[in-house]
Amino acid sequence: MPGRHTDTEKPDEGRRRFLKASGAGAVAVSLAGPSAAKRLGGRQDAGQETTTEGGQETTKGGQGGDVPTGGTLVYGMSSKPDTSNILTLGSVYSAVAVDRVYETGTTLDPVTSEVKPNVFTDWTVENTEGQNPKPDVYFNMRQGLKWNDGEDFTAEDVLFTYRYYMENQPGNYAAAVSPMERIEESSRSDWDFHLKLSQPVGVWASEQLQIPLLPKHKWEGKNYQQYDPMKANPDNGPVGLGPGRLTQFQPATSMQVVFDNEHYYDTLSVLDWKQNHDQLRAGGPFIDQVNYKVFGSETAMTQAFLQGNIDTHYGSMTTAKIPQVKQTDGMSLVNGTDSGFSYYAFNLRRKPLDDVTFRQAVAFMYDDYFWVQRLMNGYVWKGDFAQSNGYPKPRPDFQFAGEDQMLTHPATDAFDYRSADQGPTPDVEGVRTFLTEGNVVDGSSGTYVGKDYPGSLSGVSASRSESKYNYSFGPVQSQVLREHDGADRELRVDGKTIPQTMDGDPITLFIDPPKQGPKEAKAIQRWVENLKSVGIPIKTQALSFNTMTSRVYNQENFDMYPMGWGDTGPFGSSAYSFFHSDNADDHSDGGNDEGFRYNSTGYGLYGGSADELLSQARTTMNADERNKITARAIEKIYLDMPYILRDYAKFRWPINSAKFAGYIPDIVDPAFANFDAQVNNLHLRE
Repeated sequence: MPGRHTDTEKPDEGRRRFLKASGAGAVAVSLAGPSAAKRLGGRQDAGQETTTEGGQETTKGGQGGDVPTGGTLVYGMSSKPDTSNILTLGSVYSAVAVDRVYETGTTLDPVTSEVKPNVFTDWTVENTEGQNPKPDVYFNMRQGLKWNDGEDFTAEDVLFTYRYYMENQPGNYAAAVSPMERIEESSRSDWDFHLKLSQPVGVWASEQLQIPLLPKHKWEGKNYQQYDPMKANPDNGPVGLGPGRLTQFQPATSMQVVFDNEHYYDTLSVLDWKQNHDQLRAGGPFIDQVNYKVFGSETAMTQAFLQGNIDTHYGSMTTAKIPQVKQTDGMSLVNGTDSGFSYYAFNLRRKPLDDVTFRQAVAFMYDDYFWVQRLMNGYVWKGDFAQSNGYPKPRPDFQFAGEDQMLTHPATDAFDYRSADQGPTPDVEGVRTFLTEGNVVDGSSGTYVGKDYPGSLSGVSASRSESKYNYSFGPVQSQVLREHDGADRELRVDGKTIPQTMDGDPITLFIDPPKQGPKEAKAIQRWVENLKSVGIPIKTQALSFNTMTSRVYNQENFDMYPMGWGDTGPFGSSAYSFFHSDNADDHSDGGNDEGFRYNSTGYGLYGGSADELLSQARTTMNADERNKITARAIEKIYLDMPYILRDYAKFRWPINSAKFAGYIPDIVDPAFANFDAQVNNLHLRE
């Protein structure tokens, strides 16, 4: 049974909430996380030794010493934020500012990912074993806190927050809220609160105890889907327990967060675990504010940094400009790796996208070498499993092959590009044969379109071992293929062309506007041309990021789309939200609830399912056992392919190091997932 956790103890599991990252046009330079190699922390203190390597400054050793206070960090973004409402925001472009306003009960150490005290001081869980257990979570709140408008934080705020989430079921927090049955003040003298769960949740300390806390005096009686905190409180913005106030929110141009919550500085900023940390500095934020500037494209944002108009930006520096940054005095690159991943997704509610044979054939035609090596110059890792190598423990290769074979084991290469001559030319005939013979890479060892596969690492199998449909090829009929020089045959699905199967249209792949992500556009164009050469009619449609997220996650009205996830967490619990049928809209009776759903693909309801493994992992309290079960679920998802994993970023976060010191290298996603840690550590140079 998990024990009681206090300010001085170190639990071994936790997860931050996760949010959509950018559209794939920007996601190639926007997702990052912790390295599988050693992680170094750093800050610039008086008397410390500082070294610079490859354009990046790191700091060795030290605690204590005063640092300058004041200053404004100017932070660039390539896309617009969507809302200032913490319960409905769906993108990192909002969260990177709004999150500075709110606090959660527990938090994660940005270096070790351990669950740490924050608003809650200690916690425990009981009754996790036996027949159909319903666990009891007990926790204590920190006394003496105040909201950023000066109102006292009370037990009523905690009770209100949890009851508000349970009553309203906001989609962003569905996984955390769904097991909650009730909350009440504890009848036991050693605990303030008692939270009753309907089932065991292995990551309870970082899920149920890590929802943003809401002030009752602002949210009571509000419809969370319609509430606009900035409109309701235009001078001070949303009310939270964090260090910041959102004083400006103009989605087309800018946001501003001012750090002036003196009550945070007196309490949460100086917690014991922060003061005793080797790589963090207690007492921050030391800067006065962050000004966020919204640019129309990645190119414009990058130029703004290179010209000195902004101090940093969301995501990694574009690969072509990394050498310039390294060679420029006063500019540094903060290393990190991915807290999430970039992917392409299928709508499994639609024929033939609901067939694993078809999805795998589509994946064979994506030229991953062209993307990773030619376009991204090796600054990303080729994607495989829906779990970043930055958070390695739940990955199948980590669990069943070992850390030294992560990303390199042959079982991670099952769906690599199929080339006719080991070059850019696609193996059209090989993929056609794969389709017509009804093959499936189902976890069994074998040779698939000329590439050997050793079998699944964990022993799992795909949900199907043969095609759902009969595939054949005939004369070209579809207009989109008649316009393609390389198309000499067209695919039939049970005797019909894809447009005949899909209400007259070819497959539509949403893309980001090419000017916003020219490299992504090149990779997708090559992919589309390869698919047309096979005889698969497909077209692209450019959409803005916010329009795409609405079509995908609220309406589920799409065929395929590119996207990325950030801040997915170190223990694989995000897989439950992304892929379990509990988090999908089944469109029963033709309906659509229009609510936000993480599982946009409908996997678990259509096209395969890992529900049993995901549910088992979620209710397993032992971390080692849970990691293995999660790894099996993730490998099954890999074989069933609701997502094609494109990449995990090798983060190179740019910073104006002539003006600022104290940034922390080699931690998870320094521009988003751990931007709070960076903000708390950054300070002006002497």
